[in-house]
Amino acid sequence: MGKEDFGYNFSCIAVDLIHFLPGVENGEAKMVAIELVRSLSKLLPFCKFVLLTSPRSHDELSSLDSANVRRLCVSNPEPRPQSFFSGLQKIYLRIGLRAWLTGVLPPSLLARLKTYYPPRMRETKSTTGLIKKLKADLLFCPFTAPFLYDPAVPVVSIIYDLQYHYYPQFFGREDYYGREKTFKEACRLANQLVCISEYVRGTVLENSDLQSEQVNTILIRLSNNLKKPEPAAISAVLQKYGLKENKFLLYPANFWLHKNHLMLFTAFNMYRSRHPESTLRLVCTGAPDQRMASCLEAVRRMKLDPWILFPGFLSKEDFTALLSSCKAMIFPSLYEGFGMPVLEAMAFGKPVLCSNVTSLPEVAGEAALYFDPKKPNTILSAIERIFQEPELPHQLISRGYERIASYGNGEQMACEYLQVFKEAMGSDRLFIPMLHGIYADGWTQEKTTITYNAAPASCFLQMTLELPSYLPYKHISVTISDGKTYSKVYRINRGQTISISYPLKHKEGSVQLSFEPIFQPKKLGMNDDERYLGCICQECLILDGSNKLNLLEKVR
Repeated sequence: MGKEDFGYNFSCIAVDLIHFLPGVENGEAKMVAIELVRSLSKLLPFCKFVLLTSPRSHDELSSLDSANVRRLCVSNPEPRPQSFFSGLQKIYLRIGLRAWLTGVLPPSLLARLKTYYPPRMRETKSTTGLIKKLKADLLFCPFTAPFLYDPAVPVVSIIYDLQYHYYPQFFGREDYYGREKTFKEACRLANQLVCISEYVRGTVLENSDLQSEQVNTILIRLSNNLKKPEPAAISAVLQKYGLKENKFLLYPANFWLHKNHLMLFTAFNMYRSRHPESTLRLVCTGAPDQRMASCLEAVRRMKLDPWILFPGFLSKEDFTALLSSCKAMIFPSLYEGFGMPVLEAMAFGKPVLCSNVTSLPEVAGEAALYFDPKKPNTILSAIERIFQEPELPHQLISRGYERIASYGNGEQMACEYLQVFKEAMGSDRLFIPMLHGIYADGWTQEKTTITYNAAPASCFLQMTLELPSYLPYKHISVTISDGKTYSKVYRINRGQTISISYPLKHKEGSVQLSFEPIFQPKKLGMNDDERYLGCICQECLILDGSNKLNLLEKVR
């Protein structure tokens, strides 16, 4: 295919993989990101793909390198040394500021403020202006957060689920607010969002002010990525784990709370009580962690040790061998944005018993035997039926093959994403009124950008900035610039609040403020905050006569 085949001449696409984690923590998102880079780079051989990585995953992504794909590691440099940070001032910061904060603010509010910018989204100075330097046509964010947002470059982000919104009890305070901030940032900054199921799309529209044309559904079309092993390999793996073919159920899932392991164990215990002669076993794969240890303890208390196996995180070879030889896959999850293992089981010709909630009925269609994941007796009934109704497994397998045939492959999925990229390039959202580079607690980053649409002659940007009196340096410099003809420097003294007024042009555009010096609270011993900060923004308004638009309100 040529570079014009998708209606737009892409020359460079930046792919934000900074949040790509080693191991299995990213779940389906990791698999989707890798496949999309491979397929997109083949579909657009004349387009450069720059993968923006972090030190923790840079080497793991080397397999994606090709003639038109390169990796660029975004590091975490130390802040520039500031000569006025003397030893006495550091002591003042460490003792005085911490005492002031803990004396004035209640612990619950302090905890919440910390979570406005969780570790997974911490700013690094080396990313400033990076997308512009790369001359990227588009920023693609497979891990949702538009971390490297540039107002002049369209953004496409993927939304995998809003589980935190529907099951907040499964998330710690920091994680919850981090996910909420990520979702709001994506809704605010991305030109187009891609959801991995119609179910997820519905929840995004329900929990945002986005128009339907801004939110797309592209299913994960990767069900044929796993290859069936040879019989000898299957026999070796069964022997390794002490299993017999068709004598066990397989549940492939990490031990996250929404995966609902304890309810499955309850149902399996009920099955054992009803059918003590049965030799059926349950195999739960997943990365060992504290939650897995809790599951092991629960199994011991139920005296199910001989019947439930925890082999840990499996190699692809071991996993495909177990998938090929299980009686059925069971999937009692409470919440899924998609549910890729369900389709993988169908592709391997295995019956699927799964939850009847969230995206799973949409993904599995009529090719699964459903149950209510909150009622163990319905899980029990599904297990019994797969053994008691001889024709049922064959029916499910046949329907599963038909379902898989309708899904397509990775190249088809990539083609659908390219269509969304094209729509993002033609979007008029590039210069809607928007504020980027200010955190929800009001602190600015090193650079803050304001975009605006066509404005009348009397339209102004008005900002109120504060430099708190407890900071160690006497003043900071604030430079406001339109990047072309206008630039002005303001000075804010410690303990001072100033107002900045800037007349907006008649056509759409953007304004950038830069702050010097910046500081990192954790580096200075103030607290655990790893952000690089400038000053506090108290107000950011676009004024048009008697009308005013509060941009800061949209950040919070």
